[in-house]
Amino acid sequence: MSDGVGAGVSSRMLLRHGKVREVAHAADRTDADAVVFTNSLTEHQRLSLTALLGRPAVGLADLLGSG
Repeated sequence: MSDGVGAGVSSRMLLRHGKVREVAHAADRTDADAVVFTNSLTEHQRLSLTALLGRPAVGLADLLGSG
């Protein structure tokens, strides 16, 4: 099993697996209702990240109504 070091950014999730774990931990620690990414997310990225993070993952453009 890879720890993600040296692995490219996953087009499925926008982030490496280790970074997804870090974001999930920070979201848990702060009791975040959602995780907002400055990048636009594809539907697949949004669904995958939402499942992995345990809370909605959205792109900033989605919140601003331009996505």
